[in-house]
Amino acid sequence: MEEIINQKPCAVQKIETSQGFSVSYKEHILYSKYNPGKNIITLVEKLQLLPGTIILCCSPLLGYGLAELLQKLPENCLAILCEAEQTLYDFSETEGCLKTTDGRVLKIPPEKLSELPIEIYNLAKCGLYKRVIRLDFSAGIQFNYDFYNRLFSACSESLMTFWKNRITLTKFGRRYSKNLFENLHYLTKTKPVTDFFGNIDKPIIVFGAGESTQDLINRLLSRYSPYNGKLPFYILCADTALQPLLKNGIRPDGVFIEEAQSVIMKAFIGTLKASDKTRIFAGLSSLPNLVHKAGVENTSFFFTEYAEGSFFNSLKQKAFMPPANLPFGSVGLTAVYYALKFRKNEDIPVYVAGLDFSYSIGLTHTKGALAHILRLIQANRIAPPENYAAAYGLGTEKISGKKGHLVITTPTLKSYAGMFQSYFSGTKNLFDAGESGIDLGLPKVNIDSLVTDTHCNDVEVKEAEDNSNSFEKEISDFLTGERGALEELRNLLTGKTGLKGNELLSEIEKLAAPREYLYLHFADGCQFSSSQSFLNRIRTEIDFFLKIL
Repeated sequence: MEEIINQKPCAVQKIETSQGFSVSYKEHILYSKYNPGKNIITLVEKLQLLPGTIILCCSPLLGYGLAELLQKLPENCLAILCEAEQTLYDFSETEGCLKTTDGRVLKIPPEKLSELPIEIYNLAKCGLYKRVIRLDFSAGIQFNYDFYNRLFSACSESLMTFWKNRITLTKFGRRYSKNLFENLHYLTKTKPVTDFFGNIDKPIIVFGAGESTQDLINRLLSRYSPYNGKLPFYILCADTALQPLLKNGIRPDGVFIEEAQSVIMKAFIGTLKASDKTRIFAGLSSLPNLVHKAGVENTSFFFTEYAEGSFFNSLKQKAFMPPANLPFGSVGLTAVYYALKFRKNEDIPVYVAGLDFSYSIGLTHTKGALAHILRLIQANRIAPPENYAAAYGLGTEKISGKKGHLVITTPTLKSYAGMFQSYFSGTKNLFDAGESGIDLGLPKVNIDSLVTDTHCNDVEVKEAEDNSNSFEKEISDFLTGERGALEELRNLLTGKTGLKGNELLSEIEKLAAPREYLYLHFADGCQFSSSQSFLNRIRTEIDFFLKIL
């Protein structure tokens, strides 16, 4: 009897050609039938690479072109092999085409590709990588074409985000740290922000300073008659939205501030007296002068993690520290983040307005906001109060906003909108009450749909436990410890200890490296360096921070 052998057809097949092997998969030939490696090798040879480049090698398959790529890599470059199709990845593994001991190559399995943007952000922390490019090594990309596009965009955005943060820290990092140490002196005299967590049992409205703020104000005033400046909502706002609310007779319950520069004081001109019962929710790295003006008893602090590092990780563990939150970039996002924590439960609705992340031609903020007031003050016969230049500046673009209306936005504002959607889209009972701006990915509501309570009484916040004395001692001990460490470091750097050579450098690094606030604002301050130039600059920073401590 003739023996019948049932064979399972191969999902991936190698096809021998006159100049190497090609690959067949799902009825597609993934390399040329005549010269499989020619296209990718030619592309690599023409490639002009700069130092500090991360190359996403999409669907490397048989590895054609990889050796040529590694030969021409300049310094501080990395090749990341990305295969989204599990079958093709298994085939490459079986064939052993991508085995390499070169430390400049990373191989990412399909199930880990979604985590690659985070990995690239972590890689960027060394300060060596500046850009991401993409190379398609085979036609295998066609099976996950959209995924590769999204992956490349996410990786590029991740690296760009790191460098945007670095630029911000270079410009403001020293000020953030200065403000942090100064505000620590007031911390025990303020009401903890945690006293508000889970305590608000009325609907909450969060106002930004976008154009939709005025629209909602008008609709609220037409429906409700404020009692003593109060509406039947718990109202929170961003710093620059305080003036417009007060000018319309609405006294918010809280205003959020993260700005570290004195320019923000203009947003509080004529408001601090009127907002005696408006609580100041301030970031620990925000301008300390606000505490002087508003009163320490009317302030509650939170901590925005403006930088990463050993110092900040250890600081967050201190019992006296308020809760920490990610650096959202926009104070409006911070206000929404804490509004969700303030509500008693998820059944309490939270409405947002004025978080437009866009503007119209001629007007960038709601009427009465700081930007609008400054335009009115500076207007003359030649310069009108309308800010037309903002709509046609470098990087601006027109996009379709809510209800299909065209709005003007910028890359920064778009990134804030994307961050909002990433963090808050899908949150239970979080609604968009704004009529204009970029779609935030939230359910829309109008004024008739707003759920309110039946009273306008102020919210009573529970009293904090009497732990101020112990916290005062902890904070005092912490600041004293920092002063002692900086003085010891100064003695090491000025040669007063008698240590020399490697022993001296080791002691310097032990004290300086975990205190990132001394160097995070350096252009090369991604990580500690023992170079003489770096140490000279740290020596200067020690005197600056000792005066504050």
